[in-house]
Amino acid sequence: MFTTEEIIGDVIFISFNDSERYIDFGIKSKSGHFLVKGYDSFGIWVQHPGIVIKHTEDSSGNPIPENKMLTENIDANFLVTWDNVKSIMHYPGREGFDFPSEFDKHIGFSLNNKNK
Repeated sequence: MFTTEEIIGDVIFISFNDSERYIDFGIKSKSGHFLVKGYDSFGIWVQHPGIVIKHTEDSSGNPIPENKMLTENIDANFLVTWDNVKSIMHYPGREGFDFPSEFDKHIGFSLNNKNK
Protein backbone atom coordinates (compact mmCIF):
# COMPACT_ATOMS: atom_id res chain seq x y z
CA MET A 1 0.00 0.00 0.00
CA PHE A 2 1.23 3.50 -0.86
CA THR A 3 0.81 6.40 1.60
CA THR A 4 1.28 10.15 1.38
CA GLU A 5 4.16 9.84 3.85
CA GLU A 6 6.20 8.09 1.15
CA ILE A 7 6.32 11.17 -1.12
CA ILE A 8 8.09 13.46 1.35
CA GLY A 9 11.38 14.45 -0.27
CA ASP A 10 10.23 13.35 -3.75
CA VAL A 11 9.31 15.40 -6.80
CA ILE A 12 5.65 14.94 -7.72
CA PHE A 13 3.24 16.28 -10.31
CA ILE A 14 0.29 18.27 -8.94
CA SER A 15 -2.61 19.74 -10.86
CA PHE A 16 -4.65 22.44 -9.14
CA ASN A 17 -8.40 22.99 -9.04
CA ASP A 18 -7.80 26.75 -8.83
CA SER A 19 -4.36 27.95 -9.93
CA GLU A 20 -5.35 31.59 -9.24
CA ARG A 21 -4.66 30.99 -5.52
CA TYR A 22 -0.90 30.98 -6.14
CA ILE A 23 -0.59 33.81 -8.63
CA ASP A 24 0.41 36.32 -5.90
CA PHE A 25 3.68 34.51 -5.37
CA GLY A 26 4.49 33.68 -8.95
CA ILE A 27 2.88 30.30 -9.62
CA LYS A 28 0.86 30.88 -12.78
CA SER A 29 0.42 27.39 -14.23
CA LYS A 30 -2.47 24.99 -13.61
CA SER A 31 -0.05 22.19 -12.75
CA GLY A 32 3.61 21.46 -12.21
CA HIS A 33 6.32 19.34 -10.67
CA PHE A 34 7.19 20.21 -7.08
CA LEU A 35 9.48 18.87 -4.35
CA VAL A 36 7.37 17.71 -1.40
CA LYS A 37 8.55 19.07 1.94
CA GLY A 38 5.74 17.65 4.08
CA TYR A 39 2.01 17.43 4.60
CA ASP A 40 -0.49 18.07 7.36
CA SER A 41 -4.24 18.22 7.85
CA PHE A 42 -4.41 21.42 5.77
CA GLY A 43 -2.60 20.16 2.67
CA ILE A 44 0.74 19.37 1.11
CA TRP A 45 3.79 21.59 1.57
CA VAL A 46 5.95 21.93 -1.53
CA GLN A 47 9.09 23.85 -2.39
CA HIS A 48 8.56 27.00 -4.44
CA PRO A 49 10.37 26.56 -7.77
CA GLY A 50 12.20 29.85 -7.40
CA ILE A 51 11.78 33.26 -5.87
CA VAL A 52 14.31 35.81 -7.07
CA ILE A 53 14.56 39.32 -5.66
CA LYS A 54 16.53 41.91 -7.59
CA HIS A 55 17.74 44.82 -5.46
CA THR A 56 17.35 47.91 -7.65
CA GLU A 57 17.57 50.65 -5.00
CA ASP A 58 19.99 51.48 -2.22
CA SER A 59 18.92 51.98 1.42
CA SER A 60 18.02 55.62 0.66
CA GLY A 61 15.72 54.65 -2.22
CA ASN A 62 18.09 55.78 -4.97
CA PRO A 63 18.41 53.64 -8.12
CA ILE A 64 21.42 51.33 -8.29
CA PRO A 65 23.29 51.05 -11.61
CA GLU A 66 22.44 47.83 -13.48
CA ASN A 67 25.96 46.42 -13.09
CA LYS A 68 25.79 46.83 -9.29
CA MET A 69 22.32 45.38 -8.71
CA LEU A 70 22.22 42.28 -6.55
CA THR A 71 20.05 39.25 -7.20
CA GLU A 72 18.96 37.13 -4.25
CA ASN A 73 17.54 33.62 -4.55
CA ILE A 74 15.03 32.92 -1.79
CA ASP A 75 14.18 29.41 -0.54
CA ALA A 76 10.47 29.13 0.16
CA ASN A 77 7.74 26.53 0.61
CA PHE A 78 4.05 26.97 -0.01
CA LEU A 79 0.92 25.10 1.00
CA VAL A 80 -1.35 23.46 -1.55
CA THR A 81 -4.54 22.91 0.43
CA TRP A 82 -6.23 19.54 0.00
CA ASP A 83 -9.34 21.13 -1.50
CA ASN A 84 -7.20 22.58 -4.28
CA VAL A 85 -5.51 19.32 -5.29
CA LYS A 86 -7.10 18.11 -8.51
CA SER A 87 -4.65 15.23 -8.90
CA ILE A 88 -1.22 14.07 -7.79
CA MET A 89 1.15 11.79 -9.64
CA HIS A 90 4.18 10.17 -8.01
CA TYR A 91 7.03 8.51 -9.91
CA PRO A 92 8.29 5.62 -7.74
CA GLY A 93 11.78 4.58 -8.75
CA ARG A 94 12.22 7.33 -11.37
CA GLU A 95 15.69 8.86 -11.15
CA GLY A 96 15.60 12.51 -10.12
CA PHE A 97 12.02 12.26 -8.83
CA ASP A 98 11.99 9.48 -6.21
CA PHE A 99 14.45 9.95 -3.36
CA PRO A 100 15.09 7.84 -0.25
CA SER A 101 12.54 8.43 2.48
CA GLU A 102 13.60 10.59 5.39
CA PHE A 103 12.03 7.93 7.61
CA ASP A 104 14.30 5.17 6.26
CA LYS A 105 17.54 7.01 7.02
CA HIS A 106 19.55 5.95 10.05
CA ILE A 107 20.26 9.03 12.10
CA GLY A 108 22.07 8.83 15.40
CA PHE A 109 24.72 6.69 16.98
CA SER A 110 25.42 2.98 16.94
CA LEU A 111 27.10 1.27 19.85
CA ASN A 112 29.90 -1.08 19.18
CA ASN A 113 29.69 -3.78 21.89
CA LYS A 114 33.21 -5.11 21.53
CA ASN A 115 34.87 -6.20 24.76
CA LYS A 116 38.32 -4.71 25.22
